[in-house]
Amino acid sequence: MNTFEAVFYWTTTVLPAGPLFLVLLALVFEKPAAFRSARATLTLAFVTLTVFGVARWVRTGHPPFVTLFESMVVTVWFLLLIALILHAVASRFAIVLLPVSGLSLLLLGWSATLPPDASPLTATLSNTWLFIHASFATAGAAAFLAAASLGILYLMGPEKLASMERVAATVPEYRSLPPTISNFLIFGLILWGVMIVSGSIWAHSAWGRYWAWDPIELWSLISWLLYGLLIHARMTFKLSHRVFATLTIAAVAVVVFALWGVQYVYETIHTYG
Repeated sequence: MNTFEAVFYWTTTVLPAGPLFLVLLALVFEKPAAFRSARATLTLAFVTLTVFGVARWVRTGHPPFVTLFESMVVTVWFLLLIALILHAVASRFAIVLLPVSGLSLLLLGWSATLPPDASPLTATLSNTWLFIHASFATAGAAAFLAAASLGILYLMGPEKLASMERVAATVPEYRSLPPTISNFLIFGLILWGVMIVSGSIWAHSAWGRYWAWDPIELWSLISWLLYGLLIHARMTFKLSHRVFATLTIAAVAVVVFALWGVQYVYETIHTYG
């Protein structure tokens, strides 16, 4: 990571702490101005992270999806993009920046512990299917994180959510949160499914087989099945909204493990970089 990239990366890494603090300040002391500043700060974080990604892409000559560090940072970029789109389409969802800024801060803090250097592409990695596979993986993870963020809002309860309206101007209707969570889960399930299929195609062209039961392949499939079962249970067995929100938050931990945690535990042929 060169100096230019480092400036924008570290700026972005620090910025989500601002919205988190400002929203809490707004809620505790009922200061709407602090909430507006939080929204502006999170938007700035998205802009600085975009500049970092573009600069890294230009320097390396390939999209920043290759290393573990890049995968984590790009997932945060997609999460911030989802939050900003959600707010633009329905301003009542602006309060979602509270959990989104917290999750972004955690992921960026984790990424700061990883080697930030970009690796040159090997012959195996220099494949269009890799970038399709990696982009859908990070976008799918961001969709699941967005669903978990809404789940956190739901678990706060209707009274707490209603009290937020004093500083956020409008908040989502409490009853509207579970259907919105379901939509994000379905969206994430589709993205994650494309990730698995494109990864299999890439694996066949690179290693001569579609599936090898590698730990990352296995945990990616477990994640996909887990969310599929969660959506099925929601539609078929009419899970209570609170149980559904709780399971949505718990399930995202499996995705985080599948995408970034497996290599800490298992030997895997899937290497980043």
